[in-house]
Amino acid sequence: MEQPELGQKIIELRKYKGLTQEELVEKCNINVRTLQRIESGEVNPRSFTIKMIFNALDYDINSESLSQRHHLLTYFKGSIDKLNKHIQNLGLMKNSKNFFYNYFLATGIVWFFCALSIVLFKLNFQTKEILLTIIIPLAFSIFRQFTKDNSSQLVGKKEV
Repeated sequence: MEQPELGQKIIELRKYKGLTQEELVEKCNINVRTLQRIESGEVNPRSFTIKMIFNALDYDINSESLSQRHHLLTYFKGSIDKLNKHIQNLGLMKNSKNFFYNYFLATGIVWFFCALSIVLFKLNFQTKEILLTIIIPLAFSIFRQFTKDNSSQLVGKKEV
């Protein structure tokens, strides 16, 4: 637990127990000003001081941290389960594999011809041409992704 939540928690527990600051410092053997600064969030106390205060207030800090961890784990587990169901329903993994395969294949082909033209014709590409070498394979991959013809797919089912 960090400041200012720590200070607020100590205030809440102290008031719940019906203790004043003076009564609490007598129980845990610390200075009143130290407790005031901790409660106001001005300082980050040492772990030993925190343990002394919580012991004086009969509060188990480990139970709260375990409860918070359990809450976070439950939240993340639920989120991951929802994401897994969503991915399974849409079949995104298979489609994205095909998409990236087509994209990188087309990019490789375009860059091969660009490199060949640079060597053969001693060309210097400008920004426009470089962008086209990226956009053309992207358009090809998107087109390939949405075509229905199974015979034109580069990655697909193996024939037996």
